[in-house]
Amino acid sequence: MSVEAVQADVSYQQPIRRELTHRTAVSEVFVTSLAARAAGRFVAGAQLPRMHAYYGDHLGALAGRHDLLAVMETARQTAIAITHEFYRVPLDAVFLVRTFNGTGIPGPAWVSGPEPTDLVLGVEVVQLHGTGAGVCGIDMILEISCDGTPLTTVDGSFSWVSPGEWSGLRTVFRKSQGLSPVVGPAVSVAATDPAAVGRRDPRNVVVGAVERDGDRGAAPLAIDPSHPFLFDHRLDHIPGSALLEASRQTALLSLPGGPERRQLIGVASRFDRFTELDLATECRAEATATAAGHAQAHCVIRQGDTTTAELDLAFLEAGAAG
Repeated sequence: MSVEAVQADVSYQQPIRRELTHRTAVSEVFVTSLAARAAGRFVAGAQLPRMHAYYGDHLGALAGRHDLLAVMETARQTAIAITHEFYRVPLDAVFLVRTFNGTGIPGPAWVSGPEPTDLVLGVEVVQLHGTGAGVCGIDMILEISCDGTPLTTVDGSFSWVSPGEWSGLRTVFRKSQGLSPVVGPAVSVAATDPAAVGRRDPRNVVVGAVERDGDRGAAPLAIDPSHPFLFDHRLDHIPGSALLEASRQTALLSLPGGPERRQLIGVASRFDRFTELDLATECRAEATATAAGHAQAHCVIRQGDTTTAELDLAFLEAGAAG
């Protein structure tokens, strides 16, 4: 254990309770400890796996490296667990994500070595939405480090509702879209070639064939509700984690040079509406900047004429990540 971890009083002995992170599979819980430091300030320990069937399934620039999305998932788990453990949010509450952003700091800590990667997450609550017992949302910043070296800054804004409120919210929303309250089967789309999006396992491909027009590309989402990570538990919509991956894959298909040399290093995302499983969904990506060692893309998730989410992604080329 690093000196930093000892000073922060974190532990890596075992995962925290899975229900605190809204995970069904114990193996998908990365957070190992939680502690309060001061009003609105907390610290967490977490451990990234050396191999992972989803986050570790990469070719090219990400092979043998930790995935920024794995670090962001660790931050998501930490944020939700803190609301349950320290703000008395009921365990059956359903969470809605408004924004979720991550900025990685290039360096050798991204390389997956012979030992598990222990993280320290310093958490600051910057705003509570609601008052007293009526608190229904929270904004957080998480500074994530590895062995004393800064790795990633993650921030997010999310709220929660009771199961009953969620049911009513979903019924009203689907009715407004002319849909039945009962969610139908996911739209079937043939997934594209795994190597084209830097994957080995076809199960981890979430988009179909891309249509390119210069520095722009559009691909239909190919969502499998039985995916053991993206749908760790039953969901009635396409989750943000799948939209993040769909955006990455569409950007890799659309940016010049392909996926072999691209490592995702930055995400800024906004989720405005539910993205329905039983409606055809498309991700559109457009290169917004390209320079030696760097590339950026703006992605839009669309269902019909409606935008449900927007994401800006930043990539490093292999060799620029340290």
